[in-house]
Amino acid sequence: MNKEDTDIIMEDTTMSAVKAYRRIYSINEAAEELKVHQQTLRNWERHQLIVPMRAAQRRIYTEKDVSICRKIKEFSLKGISLKRIKELIKNISI
Repeated sequence: MNKEDTDIIMEDTTMSAVKAYRRIYSINEAAEELKVHQQTLRNWERHQLIVPMRAAQRRIYTEKDVSICRKIKEFSLKGISLKRIKELIKNISI
């Protein structure tokens, strides 16, 4: 199987997973919903606080992802470090 075939299969699998959610958000929509900059979401991803799905090199945020981001934002506004937030998020079921 070549890389092109693998990419097609991965994209098809991702799109099937995306269809299972009632609401999905692009990075623009998620940032707007959360009232944060897109770069903030990318930063949270770099720190492994959130792991959005991807389709065709684009991030796709589910309702659950956005709920987690709300918690991250809440903790961040209270001055909690991203390292500590990562620990807190692991213990929260959303």
